[in-house]
Amino acid sequence: MRSFLSNAFMGGMVLSCSLLFSLQAVGQDRTMTMTLQNPGNTILQQSPVEIPGMEGYRSARVTVDGKEVPSQMDDLDGDGGADHLFFLADIKAKGQSKATIALWRKAMPNTYTKRTFADILLRNSKVKAKNKHDIYLSEFASLRGTNPFPVIHQHGAVLESELTAYRFYCSPRQSVDIYGKRKRQLELHDTEFYPDSVQLAASYGDDVLAVRDGVGVGALNGWDGKQPVGFSDCDSRRQRVVANGPLRSIVEITDLNWKPTPDAEPRTLTTRYTMIAGHRDCKVDVRVSVPKGFNLTDQIRATPYFIGITHIKGQQSWTDGHGLLANWGTDYPVTGKDTLTHKMETVGLAVSIPRASILKEIHTQYDDGYLVSIPDGHLVYHLSFCSDKEEQGYHSADQWFSALKAWKSKESTALSLKIRENKKSTRP
Repeated sequence: MRSFLSNAFMGGMVLSCSLLFSLQAVGQDRTMTMTLQNPGNTILQQSPVEIPGMEGYRSARVTVDGKEVPSQMDDLDGDGGADHLFFLADIKAKGQSKATIALWRKAMPNTYTKRTFADILLRNSKVKAKNKHDIYLSEFASLRGTNPFPVIHQHGAVLESELTAYRFYCSPRQSVDIYGKRKRQLELHDTEFYPDSVQLAASYGDDVLAVRDGVGVGALNGWDGKQPVGFSDCDSRRQRVVANGPLRSIVEITDLNWKPTPDAEPRTLTTRYTMIAGHRDCKVDVRVSVPKGFNLTDQIRATPYFIGITHIKGQQSWTDGHGLLANWGTDYPVTGKDTLTHKMETVGLAVSIPRASILKEIHTQYDDGYLVSIPDGHLVYHLSFCSDKEEQGYHSADQWFSALKAWKSKESTALSLKIRENKKSTRP
């Protein structure tokens, strides 16, 4: 239980970062010093710390209370240069820690242990083994009327931490599929979501859910008034690996100029999935935008969306009534003749959505979930799962639902990490 609470959903906490810091010149390098304060009554374990404004620097070294901690520089706006620094910190309840950040303009190798992973693979027609494809992409985009599903290996981008792994289908539905692990380790670079018999014998994980015609785990869909619908009517659909670092990896999906109905006004949906080291959940950041010179009209603001979790055979379901929905069940992770060579898998699924964004609870033929609104063009929610095959996981519906209840209780305390200025210095 402890590992789930301290790691799995920490990304759901509110991090209120008041970025008042000092920069001290060291030649052409600079040093940033700050105090990290935890005003809450609960320890912050491996709490994400993100510092913007890193333009002009390519490398960083972070120490917290004199001890070096892993970190990474990310290019979140895609201009080719780093703009954010990311690291994890432990801070005692009602306590504080001193962080010192050294910055360099030159690029230096990041040698920290890799704990997250993301990639996109193009199928190589010369490769027969399903886990040996070797054409790596940083991004791809499919134009209106084209179907990249047959040529993109793994059927889309993948994302993982040591605990769990996800893949995001490059189809209009953009369903989220899952890969359960026995051991806490990175695997997708080796298995490519399709472990062979040798890897399975070595206790590697595998696909543990048949998405079928559902949304999988927490995928965002449109809504036609009766059921979820994919983002079919768009000019292009793009998947991109935004970050592939030791501590966090990010995959972005962009549906350009999507129209929910033929006479609707077009809007672009940009969805970022973020995986943090030591976490089993995935943070989802959705933004709805229009081109410069246009505004989010009332029609666009009023558009409903569906977010949910796929039905599992014989499932037990649970909700807290405030945006957290979960299930637990057992079924084959494949369909058709493939069931003859696969065993059934037991999994628990969950999605957590801000209550203020929920219009109503929805149950369809394939999914349970929520009808949501995004009136201001921005929504953040979380999705998660567990697999019964995990050696350090949950093995019953009661354990899974209890873990979720405990996390929700922790989340409701609204712990915040504060960053305050230490001393001022002049920039060179």
